[in-house]
Amino acid sequence: MRRRVQLITLDCALVVAEEGSFLGASRRMGIHHSALSRRVRNLEHSLGTVLFERHAAGVRPTLLGAKLLGNLRRVLAELDGTLAMVGGQAGNLAADFDASVHATELLDIVVDFIRSRPDVILRLVETKGVAAARSP
Repeated sequence: MRRRVQLITLDCALVVAEEGSFLGASRRMGIHHSALSRRVRNLEHSLGTVLFERHAAGVRPTLLGAKLLGNLRRVLAELDGTLAMVGGQAGNLAADFDASVHATELLDIVVDFIRSRPDVILRLVETKGVAAARSP
């Protein structure tokens, strides 16, 4: 039987599992924790099974929940790959920075970027001995 479940709801369940709590997941996703909890509870009701054991220290996936979440990660990774193929591959962005910038300042910049663009996957790659070409 085919069920209609929103992708955001499935993503919510994954983030709850990764964070180990509804509060941590709600902070990460920018959703109020009660709305997130209600969304996951509705998913559990729709599936007819409990996905998380809830306890004072947070949540832990049930055995069936862990299996579902593992399969869900795989399916969503395949979906991301398919969408990237259809929509074109993501490009690379190279950014130079002044070596005199203190590491904490650089980290602050990176954190601000991640918060402002949660849709972008940021991958930092160290390059050694590569001189940047500059236009005159």
